[in-house]
Amino acid sequence: MKNAAHSTVWYGELRALKGNTIIIRDEQLPEAARGRIYLYNTERDAIILYDEAIVTPKLFPLTDEQREAAELKFNASWQKTLDQFLKNHRKFSVSEKAEAKKEALEDDLFQDDGDDDSDDD
Repeated sequence: MKNAAHSTVWYGELRALKGNTIIIRDEQLPEAARGRIYLYNTERDAIILYDEAIVTPKLFPLTDEQREAAELKFNASWQKTLDQFLKNHRKFSVSEKAEAKKEALEDDLFQDDGDDDSDDD
Protein backbone atom coordinates (compact mmCIF):
# COMPACT_ATOMS: atom_id res chain seq x y z
CA MET A 1 0.00 0.00 0.00
CA LYS A 2 1.34 3.41 -0.91
CA ASN A 3 1.83 6.14 1.65
CA ALA A 4 -0.69 9.00 1.32
CA ALA A 5 2.21 11.47 1.42
CA HIS A 6 3.24 10.25 -2.03
CA SER A 7 -0.05 11.33 -3.59
CA THR A 8 1.18 14.90 -4.07
CA VAL A 9 4.74 14.02 -5.03
CA TRP A 10 5.65 13.09 -8.59
CA TYR A 11 8.97 11.53 -9.53
CA GLY A 12 10.07 11.74 -13.10
CA GLU A 13 12.97 12.08 -15.45
CA LEU A 14 13.97 15.26 -17.24
CA ARG A 15 15.41 14.20 -20.58
CA ALA A 16 17.69 16.84 -22.03
CA LEU A 17 20.66 17.03 -24.38
CA LYS A 18 23.04 17.33 -21.42
CA GLY A 19 21.69 14.10 -19.94
CA ASN A 20 18.80 12.74 -17.94
CA THR A 21 18.02 13.92 -14.42
CA ILE A 22 15.58 12.69 -11.79
CA ILE A 23 13.06 15.45 -11.05
CA ILE A 24 10.58 15.72 -8.18
CA ARG A 25 7.41 17.78 -8.32
CA ASP A 26 5.50 18.41 -5.12
CA GLU A 27 2.18 20.19 -4.67
CA GLN A 28 3.51 21.60 -1.37
CA LEU A 29 5.73 23.93 -3.37
CA PRO A 30 4.29 27.42 -3.77
CA GLU A 31 2.64 28.32 -7.01
CA ALA A 32 5.11 29.89 -9.40
CA ALA A 33 4.51 32.82 -11.70
CA ARG A 34 2.38 32.11 -14.74
CA GLY A 35 4.18 29.87 -17.19
CA ARG A 36 6.73 28.75 -14.60
CA ILE A 37 7.01 25.65 -12.45
CA TYR A 38 9.11 24.69 -9.43
CA LEU A 39 10.83 21.31 -9.64
CA TYR A 40 13.47 19.67 -7.49
CA ASN A 41 16.47 18.81 -9.61
CA THR A 42 18.35 15.93 -7.97
CA GLU A 43 21.59 16.60 -9.87
CA ARG A 44 21.72 20.18 -8.60
CA ASP A 45 20.14 19.36 -5.21
CA ALA A 46 17.98 22.45 -5.62
CA ILE A 47 14.45 23.54 -6.33
CA ILE A 48 14.62 25.24 -9.69
CA LEU A 49 12.13 27.54 -11.40
CA TYR A 50 11.60 26.21 -14.92
CA ASP A 51 9.74 27.51 -17.94
CA GLU A 52 6.74 25.19 -17.97
CA ALA A 53 6.29 25.18 -21.75
CA ILE A 54 9.90 24.14 -22.29
CA VAL A 55 10.30 21.57 -19.51
CA THR A 56 6.94 19.77 -19.55
CA PRO A 57 7.46 17.93 -22.86
CA LYS A 58 10.83 16.70 -21.55
CA LEU A 59 9.41 15.14 -18.36
CA PHE A 60 8.70 11.42 -18.23
CA PRO A 61 7.33 9.36 -15.33
CA LEU A 62 9.49 6.75 -13.65
CA THR A 63 8.52 3.11 -13.43
CA ASP A 64 7.54 1.84 -9.99
CA GLU A 65 10.99 0.28 -9.55
CA GLN A 66 12.77 3.46 -10.65
CA ARG A 67 10.59 5.54 -8.34
CA GLU A 68 11.36 3.32 -5.35
CA ALA A 69 15.08 3.56 -6.10
CA ALA A 70 14.84 7.35 -6.52
CA GLU A 71 12.94 7.70 -3.24
CA LEU A 72 15.63 5.72 -1.40
CA LYS A 73 18.46 7.66 -3.00
CA PHE A 74 17.05 11.21 -2.92
CA ASN A 75 14.43 11.38 -0.16
CA ALA A 76 16.74 12.75 2.57
CA SER A 77 18.26 15.49 0.41
CA TRP A 78 14.87 16.28 -1.11
CA GLN A 79 13.22 16.72 2.29
CA LYS A 80 16.06 18.91 3.56
CA THR A 81 15.94 21.12 0.47
CA LEU A 82 12.13 21.28 0.56
CA ASP A 83 12.07 22.29 4.23
CA GLN A 84 14.64 25.03 3.67
CA PHE A 85 12.88 26.28 0.53
CA LEU A 86 9.49 26.47 2.25
CA LYS A 87 11.02 28.17 5.29
CA ASN A 88 12.74 30.77 3.09
CA HIS A 89 9.64 31.24 0.96
CA ARG A 90 7.47 31.85 4.03
CA LYS A 91 9.96 34.39 5.36
CA PHE A 92 9.99 36.10 1.98
CA SER A 93 6.21 36.05 1.76
CA VAL A 94 5.81 37.41 5.29
CA SER A 95 8.34 40.19 4.67
CA GLU A 96 6.63 41.02 1.36
CA LYS A 97 3.28 41.30 3.14
CA ALA A 98 4.80 43.46 5.89
CA GLU A 99 6.36 45.74 3.28
CA ALA A 100 3.05 46.03 1.42
CA LYS A 101 1.24 46.96 4.66
CA LYS A 102 3.92 49.54 5.44
CA GLU A 103 3.59 51.08 1.98
CA ALA A 104 -0.21 51.15 2.28
CA LEU A 105 0.02 52.92 5.64
CA GLU A 106 2.48 55.44 4.25
CA ASP A 107 0.18 56.05 1.28
CA ASP A 108 -2.71 56.66 3.67
CA LEU A 109 -0.65 59.07 5.77
CA PHE A 110 0.58 61.11 2.84
CA GLN A 111 -2.49 60.88 0.64
CA ASP A 112 -3.75 64.18 -0.77
CA ASP A 113 -7.09 64.86 0.90
CA GLY A 114 -8.12 67.60 -1.52
CA ASP A 115 -7.96 70.38 1.10
CA ASP A 116 -4.73 71.80 -0.29
CA ASP A 117 -4.72 75.62 -0.40
CA SER A 118 -2.33 75.72 -3.38
CA ASP A 119 -5.28 75.45 -5.77
CA ASP A 120 -6.74 78.79 -4.72
CA ASP A 121 -6.38 81.65 -7.19
